Amino acid sequence: MTHLAMTSRYMSAFVLVCIAASSLAAQTSKHANSVLATVGSEKVLYKDVERAFQKNLTRRSTSFSEVPRDTALDFLHLYTNYRLKVASARERELDKDPAVKADINNNRKLLSETWYFDEMFANDRIEELAKRKTRELKIAIILCAIRDPETKQWDTVGSMNKGKAIVKLLNSGASFVDVARDSSDDAETGKNGGVLPWISGGSIIKSVEDEAYRLNVGEYSKTPVVTQFGYFLVTVLKSEPREVVSFRHILLQAQDDRDSVATAQLARKLLSVINTDPETQAAMMREYGLEGAEDTFSALAKKFSNDKTSADKGGDLGSKYSRSGGMEKNGSRLVGEFEDGVFALKDGEVSGIVNTVFGIHIIRRDSTFYPDPQQERDNAKRTYRRLYFEDDKRTLFDSLKTANGYGWNNQGKAKFVASIDTTKNTSDTAWWRKIDDATMAQELYNLRTGSITVKSFTDSLRQRLDLKGYTLNEAGFDRAMNKIVDPIVLEEATENLSNTYPDFADLLQEFNDGILLFKVEEQEVWSKLKFDTSDAKVFYDTTKSRWMTEERYQLSEIYVLTEADAMRVSNRLKSGEPFGDVAADLTVRQGGREKNGSLGVLSAKTSEIARKVDEASLNTGEVMGPFKVDDGISFIRLDQRIAPKQRTFEQALNDLAPAYQDALQTRLTEVWLSDVRKRFPVKLNTDTIDSIW
Repeated sequence: MTHLAMTSRYMSAFVLVCIAASSLAAQTSKHANSVLATVGSEKVLYKDVERAFQKNLTRRSTSFSEVPRDTALDFLHLYTNYRLKVASARERELDKDPAVKADINNNRKLLSETWYFDEMFANDRIEELAKRKTRELKIAIILCAIRDPETKQWDTVGSMNKGKAIVKLLNSGASFVDVARDSSDDAETGKNGGVLPWISGGSIIKSVEDEAYRLNVGEYSKTPVVTQFGYFLVTVLKSEPREVVSFRHILLQAQDDRDSVATAQLARKLLSVINTDPETQAAMMREYGLEGAEDTFSALAKKFSNDKTSADKGGDLGSKYSRSGGMEKNGSRLVGEFEDGVFALKDGEVSGIVNTVFGIHIIRRDSTFYPDPQQERDNAKRTYRRLYFEDDKRTLFDSLKTANGYGWNNQGKAKFVASIDTTKNTSDTAWWRKIDDATMAQELYNLRTGSITVKSFTDSLRQRLDLKGYTLNEAGFDRAMNKIVDPIVLEEATENLSNTYPDFADLLQEFNDGILLFKVEEQEVWSKLKFDTSDAKVFYDTTKSRWMTEERYQLSEIYVLTEADAMRVSNRLKSGEPFGDVAADLTVRQGGREKNGSLGVLSAKTSEIARKVDEASLNTGEVMGPFKVDDGISFIRLDQRIAPKQRTFEQALNDLAPAYQDALQTRLTEVWLSDVRKRFPVKLNTDTIDSIW
């Protein structure tokens, strides 16, 4: 079934479509408020039709005015039918149905939550992340994370002071890399001068990444960056566009019969073959038995490379690579010397000898790709949702609570904590029993419009399944109260979204219309879609030409496995030997020899061989082949062409039933809409349409 608005069965998907398409609302057109038609007293505006067109036909960047006139009019017809259906639903006051009102209210919360978070922070962060993913940075870090030798706890004051002292040292001209090596509290990166592998958006801790992309090459942090792991200082060593490359390599390793010296000699010999002039190269390739190879590098890789994973593919590792993302397939990274070797080359260039822990490599860089902006935005959206969204949402909730005076009542909280065993959790069935009535009545958490008492909070911890197992301490209380209060905060924050964001109001209206549409179509169409045998027979009688058997073919085959056998078949057929005799002698199709190659009657719908016969338009008695099929080689003779014939109603029923249902749906819809048009006449504004198309 086709709808211009989604039914309530698919509301979650509809919300995602709406949010994904929300950015289209900004793409206003000079025709935006032009009236294309009227449905009763309702004006059908260009901007509304264009938004529906872009979403329903997945043409997010296509202006409706750019499509051919006939296409535009066809879609306008669909859209006015959609508005007719909604008008019919409102005429019946389905919008006052309690179930519909509940559906609208529940799903408005989902839509408004997604919209609000996107508007408040997600869209900007995704755009920022997508932009970062187009550049790669080489950075170095210094971690200041002093631990108390006795408690092993992080000394925040001491760590911050250490960071400030290092900044002064850097300001005096000290080398960042040298200081990192001497003073960083991250031993692993410190021994390398603090230098990290290349990064792009979403590669490292968010606050450190933010600092890195804020700095220019050569700059360093003037203030330590606080994280949960300690204080970081950052410097940017290089900044370059992110390149995604494809390459091949030949790996040579010392073997039992070839020591390291001989291996190096072989590498130099292969390089000379690759780099010499074509005539000399051809002679050298003949020495290796590789004459006629189309690609010298691939041929040498297949013969000599000790990397068995890539050798069979001419040295190709099977995945594109970027310095910040690693292999596209699995994220694995090349060792440093190999990576440097790849990115020191231009497309089409071959390296010299590159030594790594794995052996000697010869590398060829084949091609370079740069990130596609739309693809990077899609990648950034997934990365953002996975890594940063929940933290940003928490930060927003906390700021809203602070702004509206939400927070713990410290006196009530102290009495509450004093009444319970903080070593237990909410799974304990008796943890709350020692709380007296006076403490239960205490205000525990302040809201904008009131407060949550100890009793109310306790009841939630005892009764709500999503709060089971929470610890009875500061962290557990904060988590539980967030679960209780966050929906209240969000409801307050989004209650006026329709007034603040006209685009949201439009989407919400589309959403509500979608629910009404489903309800009214259920009454007028879907509930009446019953299979009536008598009516179906009338449909059959008026569409008989659609219910014919398909053309079929009586075929014979000679099927062999090798080129040599195929040659023998060809020679014997060319000499005039009967097809059946050759089949009885040579075909290897199971059971084929006993039947002189007969395959029986086949149809193009179910048989690849019959499909080839159909495409070749053979005449009776003609032979086609040889051609590859089923890992072998086949010759086919058309023995008889069996013409289509009329199927009875019973024979056609399996195919006829869904077609009948479609026709019935169309008929019911047209009868319904014809009646609605009497009260809500549809009029096209031809002058406006002519001016646009």
